[in-house]
Amino acid sequence: MSSSKVSLDRIDRKLLNLLQQSSMLTFQQLADRVGISQPACHRRIHRLRDAGVIAGDVSLVNPAYAERKMAIWIEMSLSSHELKMFNELIEMLRTSPYVSCCDVITGDTDILACITVADMDEFREVTREFMRRCPIIKTYRSITVAQRVKLNPVYLFDET
Repeated sequence: MSSSKVSLDRIDRKLLNLLQQSSMLTFQQLADRVGISQPACHRRIHRLRDAGVIAGDVSLVNPAYAERKMAIWIEMSLSSHELKMFNELIEMLRTSPYVSCCDVITGDTDILACITVADMDEFREVTREFMRRCPIIKTYRSITVAQRVKLNPVYLFDET
């Protein structure tokens, strides 16, 4: 992966928008939609992957089939921002199989994370483990999702 930022032209941006809609499109289908040849499309996508612009591909699972259907947002406030302890907390959240989304945010709260659990018992176990492993979590507030309205992990690119 390259350490410098890659310049994206109009065709790259179109490809990125299409791939975020469906990574199942063939190189030929993508090429036809952006107006380039299939080999040129393949080279561009390969370059975008090598440069780290495309970080990976995932399949979105229908929540009806998930074992852990309960989504809970947790707002965490920290007692310290000492770098070593902060980085340990971030790494724990990054690697936790329960955390589906996590951001360091501004305002009164320091971290916002979404966890998915089977039930409230599992939620208590997970949050107790977080608190045990990372004592810099001063307080947390949980918000249980009653109904997911939209899940669309997309970064929209201007195609002009």
